Amino acid sequence: MPSQSEISAVRANLAFTCVHEADHLPPLDPEADKLFKYGLFLEKLDGHKDLNAAARYYRIASAYGHYKANHNLQLLVSQGRADSPHPDRETIDLVEKLIKAGVPGGYYDMGHYLELGYGVEQNADKARRYFRKAADLGSPEAQAYVANLLAPIDKAPDIARQMRQCAVDQGQRDAANTLGIDLQTDKLFPEAVKVFQKGVAAGDTLSALALEEGFKAPPATNELNYLALASDPERSRRYKLIGKFIDEREGHNPKVPDIDKIVPLPPAKLPPWDGTFQWQKEQDAAVPPQKPSEELVHRLAKSKNLDPATGLPLSSGEAKTSQVDEPAEPRARTPIGTTAKAGARCPESGVWCAQIRPELQANTTRTFSKGDVLPLLDVYEPRPLALLDSVFGKRRYTTDVIWKLVAYEKA
Repeated sequence: MPSQSEISAVRANLAFTCVHEADHLPPLDPEADKLFKYGLFLEKLDGHKDLNAAARYYRIASAYGHYKANHNLQLLVSQGRADSPHPDRETIDLVEKLIKAGVPGGYYDMGHYLELGYGVEQNADKARRYFRKAADLGSPEAQAYVANLLAPIDKAPDIARQMRQCAVDQGQRDAANTLGIDLQTDKLFPEAVKVFQKGVAAGDTLSALALEEGFKAPPATNELNYLALASDPERSRRYKLIGKFIDEREGHNPKVPDIDKIVPLPPAKLPPWDGTFQWQKEQDAAVPPQKPSEELVHRLAKSKNLDPATGLPLSSGEAKTSQVDEPAEPRARTPIGTTAKAGARCPESGVWCAQIRPELQANTTRTFSKGDVLPLLDVYEPRPLALLDSVFGKRRYTTDVIWKLVAYEKA
């Protein structure tokens, strides 16, 4: 059994000081930001999207240190949604640039690539170190992720609570719901209510549900919904409408920054409310960004030795000529570790494994024949408390995934 001094040393190593991500983000180049915003506009268009065009703008912007363009480009390339001569290599190059610039999200991204073995050798221990580094630098996603690892009672639940609070204060909605339930379970009701309120502002529908039910003033024996609040039917009604607003816009990342104007917490009095939301007003009033001039695109690309047509480095000529230079010999087998996006044709018969987040559950290993269309994946996402699944039903949905070749088809 470890001594008290050994336990103290471990806890000292786990100690956490709240830092916000904004304090570690470099300023954005104004011209690169124009390219990023137009690339984002192309990516978010409804219907048919030209994601290679979006990637072009992202590539050039990321060459100027635009961390948002870098991250979005990583997702497009690593998921096979935009063409790249070497997707894994380009992705890792991008994340290494973020790390070199000290961007917290770069460490978080690398943690996931190490976890999956995408573009780098799979290494779970190293992945956790990157996640922790990202959390210490202020990444709210990393803080929520590491908190989930530390939350079990036999690990460091007090540090997990600190991390979640730090993430909540940065608008991380998943951390808000989890922390709110944690505080509620420990009967720290005033603190739980404040955290749920921040969760609603961040767009978390379960936080809205918690307050909707809490203001119905259930008895203390109703441990799922009791928050030690006085009955307030109008507050409960407003939280219900807010939850509906969030649910109906799922996938568009809705927020409720005006939550304290719609339904402030007691003892503040309820103000009149016309049923509208600031976020929706801003969406309705938004105008498409102006398309960057080709002169600007070419100038920025040329300065970084990039192909203005794709944003790829001009020096990677081998990527453009590899297909025509190959001798006309029988094709070698697709390498183990090859990835392909759902919806693409399977390039090699064999066993394929879908890459999903650790908290999701699904049948991730399947056998496909060459030419099959790789499918989307049906997943189950457990709630932080299993009891919630029994009350609200299991969260099941179909999601886009990346499939990875793990074994060849047996002869």
